[in-house]
Amino acid sequence: MPIEEIKKICFVGAGTMGCFNSLVSAIAGYEVSLYDVSEEALQNSEERQRAWGEALIEMDFTTAEAVEEGLTRISRTPNAAEAAANADLLSESVFERMALKRETHKLFEKLLPSHAIMTTNTSTILLSDIESAVEKGNRFAAMHFHQPGKLVDLVASPRTSPGTVETLKRFVRSQNQVAVVLKKENAGYIHNTLFGALLTTAMVLKYTEAGTIQEIDRTWILNQRSFKGSGAIIEEREAGPFAIIDFVGLNVVHDSLEEALNKAEVDGPEIHPQKKAMMEAIAAGIKEYIDRGDLGIKTGKGFYSYPDPEFQQPNFLDGVTENKDLSDPLINAILKQSILLVADGICGVEEVDLSWMLTHSSAIGPFGIMDDRGLDLVAMQMEEQTAFLEALFGKDDADLDDLKRATDYLDTMIQKGLMGKKTGRGFYHYPNPVYAKEDFLT
Repeated sequence: MPIEEIKKICFVGAGTMGCFNSLVSAIAGYEVSLYDVSEEALQNSEERQRAWGEALIEMDFTTAEAVEEGLTRISRTPNAAEAAANADLLSESVFERMALKRETHKLFEKLLPSHAIMTTNTSTILLSDIESAVEKGNRFAAMHFHQPGKLVDLVASPRTSPGTVETLKRFVRSQNQVAVVLKKENAGYIHNTLFGALLTTAMVLKYTEAGTIQEIDRTWILNQRSFKGSGAIIEEREAGPFAIIDFVGLNVVHDSLEEALNKAEVDGPEIHPQKKAMMEAIAAGIKEYIDRGDLGIKTGKGFYSYPDPEFQQPNFLDGVTENKDLSDPLINAILKQSILLVADGICGVEEVDLSWMLTHSSAIGPFGIMDDRGLDLVAMQMEEQTAFLEALFGKDDADLDDLKRATDYLDTMIQKGLMGKKTGRGFYHYPNPVYAKEDFLT
């Protein structure tokens, strides 16, 4: 049910995110205006929303009747003034280009009613790089949705008022979603930061020939099943890192790799020549797919072929057991990044686990996993990873500093006897950790 302060929402951008976000709001009972400069995007938007509706129905998020009713609440327009008229909230999802986002918010601030809250759904650009473009910073924040899921990241700038954050939290709850409020901005928020570590590690494992695409994806699915208690039948949404890259788009991942290389050249820190060569080789390998037009699920082919990819076939896991030499590096990359998010004051332990569990339908998050394994074992594996990287790239590799900070964080807890489930306390208290309670995910 809509909250009192918000009746109409203006969604800017009729792409993948704008179509999903606007549909969720319409299903929740809000009046929705979907704006885009592209007539073609607007013409295709209802079809895309119906596809999202099918995914939401499959997730038991909503019903077919609610989707149809929601679609009647959505108007579509290429006229910015018409879209902004009488809107109480704006959600911007234009392309990830800082100048474009700043120009968009400058324009709509003039068109919206004075009381309206403005939000950006940016995935990678820092809030501070956008919010300085608007005058009313007290009514501006980042509100980042995850498709197709319940997680919503909220980030306030120094100018954002507490009242704006509270209104957005209640708005998210009114849509049957869960808000996670970050303590300070972070490119990638919480989940996408962990997700990036997973995908990068998977590409490195393939590049170093530690495993094939199928082997890496199989071992990831099996590892994740150990936290879900899954049966023998593969769920449609189960996917490994390379299947996930197909969903994201190989061109998007390639652009991210190129951006990281370019940023290192301009701003530093300098990348070790051998690591740089590895990153360039990974990018070149993905570029071969892109040059063939194989961008992933949106073109019908990427690492897998669609609409019936190999990883969704009933026999994909036949005779396969989890390969720890592949799953441990994937999991440890996520664990290291989780510790750094907390150590750097981005968020708390529970926010990390909540973000991961909501998005991956897992019964446990990264900090729960560390408690389950034992913090001493996790620290030992990070020390082994440090030795491995030093052997490859020498002692000046930037990743070594992150590993040291994460290991030091664990060592401080270990010295206090907080080693996880086996000592009754680690990041959580046992035998009844908070993350296992029924209301944790709500």
